[in-house]
Amino acid sequence: MNKTRSQRLLPLSGIAYAALLVLAAVAFPAPGGDDSPARHPAWLAGHQAAVAVQGYVRAAAALAFAGLALAVAQTIRARAGEHSAAARLALIGGTLCGATLFLAQAAGIAAVIASHEHAGSQAVSALGFLEDGLLALSSLPAIGLFAAAGATFLSDRLVPRWLAWLTLAGVPLALIDAASFSGSPFEPIGVLGLAYFLIWSLATGTALLRRSVDELRQTSLAAGHLADA
Repeated sequence: MNKTRSQRLLPLSGIAYAALLVLAAVAFPAPGGDDSPARHPAWLAGHQAAVAVQGYVRAAAALAFAGLALAVAQTIRARAGEHSAAARLALIGGTLCGATLFLAQAAGIAAVIASHEHAGSQAVSALGFLEDGLLALSSLPAIGLFAAAGATFLSDRLVPRWLAWLTLAGVPLALIDAASFSGSPFEPIGVLGLAYFLIWSLATGTALLRRSVDELRQTSLAAGHLADA
């Protein structure tokens, strides 16, 4: 697969992110609530395999989100130039978000290993608190992605106008999502942040993929006209 084709297919990462998170939510058991399973050591002891597989699925989703951030940055660079500050901010913010999500899942998988090795409920719970903390923090760097991408989408009309405004809405929603940790006053509305990330990733991945297909079609038509000439 050559580089150009890889770049054109990269927006599929947004669709993959949404699909993997939905799969992780509906296909695996949960102890109840939004806490990490590791914060319920007795429950985790009886569901180690399922929680481990769920962690790997979510880790793959984290990598997919970083891939979507790269696709967004490439789209901005194609319009604004290689040295675009907006492209750099979008890439850094999205990559840090994906990396933090990935580390959160690593903590969850480490808790499964600790449970399997009978490390003790306190050690397992500590890893669960670490996982939840990283999940909350992961929304903060995404603010850079949403701010840079939303502003550029809106000014340069790289995506439909409604999607540009939806992207900008991610700035306050990411802040709310980061503040919706267990016990906070924002916990009941934390689901809005998760829903937003799913909808935005799916919509943005689809829009950028359509853009890539249109660009490829235009390039093919131009090449055909040159050949006829």
